[in-house]
Amino acid sequence: LRSTCAIVPIPVLLARFSMLLVRWCSFAAALTCNDVRLATRRRHRIHAMTVKMSSSASSSSADQQQSSSSPSPSPTSYAQHIVLRGDLVETWGAGPMMTQAAHCSVAAIEIYRHLPQTQAYLEELDSMRKVTWKAKNEGWLEKIAARLDDADIEYKMWIEQPENIKVGLATRPVLREETETIWKGNGIKMWR
Repeated sequence: LRSTCAIVPIPVLLARFSMLLVRWCSFAAALTCNDVRLATRRRHRIHAMTVKMSSSASSSSADQQQSSSSPSPSPTSYAQHIVLRGDLVETWGAGPMMTQAAHCSVAAIEIYRHLPQTQAYLEELDSMRKVTWKAKNEGWLEKIAARLDDADIEYKMWIEQPENIKVGLATRPVLREETETIWKGNGIKMWR
């Protein structure tokens, strides 16, 4: 296995890893949230029936009320950010790191499932967004954690046991505006 991996250029491996990571995290979250998916389908059916039954007069008054109030973020406005240590890929390999990313993601979703942001994020399972970042090492991972703490953004630090190794972290679903400053100039880069 190691000899075949050496033939494939590292950027290609990282691109494949990133795509698989996103698929795996979405799949893992979908498995843990099957009841949410069923509830969402029922809610959409009820909403569709209500829309069909409403008259044009009531829809025009609803349009006026909606334009006067501030719009709430749509579920697709949210993204979950996952930060993994890049130095571990060389020793652990891509497969175990994908597993660690899934652990981070699912744990953060489970811990913060009561928050309205997480509930909105889970309403649209087919359009969930995740952004994967690569921290150089444990020190950089801890700096990101400190910046998230300063910004009051909830996250889950994943510590692999029994080795007690900080592998990565995942945020609760957040809006871009909440975390824009955290990712700039931090010695981390998007995992591609």
